[in-house]
Amino acid sequence: MITRRDASSINADAEKALLEARGLTPADLIATGTEARVYALGTDQVLKVYAAPHQLGALETIADLYRRFDRSTVPFALPEIQSIEQHGPLLAVTETRLSGTPMGDALALTDPATEHAYLAAIRDFTGLRLTTPLDRRMLLDPSPAHQGEAWHAFLLRLLVQKLPKVLPHLQLDAPAVDSITDRLTTRLARPYTGPEGVIHGDLYPDNILVADGKVSAVIDFGTFTLLGDPLYDLAGACAYYRMYDQDRTEVRNRLLGVAAADLPADRREDLADYLCLIALLSCDLYPEQDKHIRETGHYQWAADVLNTPTAWRN
Repeated sequence: MITRRDASSINADAEKALLEARGLTPADLIATGTEARVYALGTDQVLKVYAAPHQLGALETIADLYRRFDRSTVPFALPEIQSIEQHGPLLAVTETRLSGTPMGDALALTDPATEHAYLAAIRDFTGLRLTTPLDRRMLLDPSPAHQGEAWHAFLLRLLVQKLPKVLPHLQLDAPAVDSITDRLTTRLARPYTGPEGVIHGDLYPDNILVADGKVSAVIDFGTFTLLGDPLYDLAGACAYYRMYDQDRTEVRNRLLGVAAADLPADRREDLADYLCLIALLSCDLYPEQDKHIRETGHYQWAADVLNTPTAWRN
C-alpha cells in the first residue's frame, strides 16, 4: 500500500527546482492534499508533487487501474495519469485536470438535495467496471500470495487478522460485537456469487467533485481501492456522509434506508454486514496523538455503527 506522508514533508528546494523545470511558479498551486501538492499545468492537466519516491510502484499500479476503467459505465469523469517521473527526492505526476469542486465545498451537506445527489452519485459509481480484469482484491496489496482470492475469502482473512487487535477494546464499547463477528464469519464462509466491480473504498463528499450543481468527477483512488461486490462501497459511502456530525446516526440510517429500499432481502443483509465489516476493519486506522484508541474520533464512530440497530434492513 501507499504509505501516506504529509505534503508538508516535500523538500522546498527540490520542489522549487521541479517547478522551474516545468515552467511553473508557486502561484500555480491550486490545492494541497494529504500527500501531494497540486499545480495547474495549463488548462487540461495538473502536476501532483509527492514527497516519497518509494511510492513509484504504487502510483504506477494506480495508473494501470485508470487505464482499465470502462468509463462508459459511469456518467462522470474519472482520473487519468499521463506520466510519473522521479525528480530528485520527489515524484512528479501529470494527470488530466478534472473540472469541479469537492462536494462539501460546493454544496451544503445538510441540504436534502445535496444528500440526494450524493447518494445518486454513489449508486452510479457502483456500476463502474473494468475493460480487463485484475488478479487481486486489494489494488495495492503487496503480496502475490493473495492473487485470485475469492471475495468473501478475502474479507474473512482481513477480519480474522484484525479482530485480535480491536476486539478487547470493542467488547468494552459495543456489547453486541461478539455476536456481530460470529454472524460475519458464518456469512463470509459462504462463497459470494454476485456482481463484481471497482470499490473506491473512500467515497465521501471530498472525493466527489461538483460543477454547475452536478457531480462531475470522482477522485482519489488507491489506498482503500478494492475489486469485489460494489455494495460494499454503497454501505461505506452511506456511513461516511457527515460521519462526524452530531446527527450522524440519523443521517447514516436515513441514507441506508433509501439505499436498501430497492434491494432484495438478501442484499439488504449484505449491506448491513458490509457496514459492520467496515467499522471493524477501520476502527483503529486513524490514531490521534496522545489519545488511547477508545478516545479517537474514528473508533467512536465505528463503535456507534456497531451499536446502532439496523431496522432499515427489514
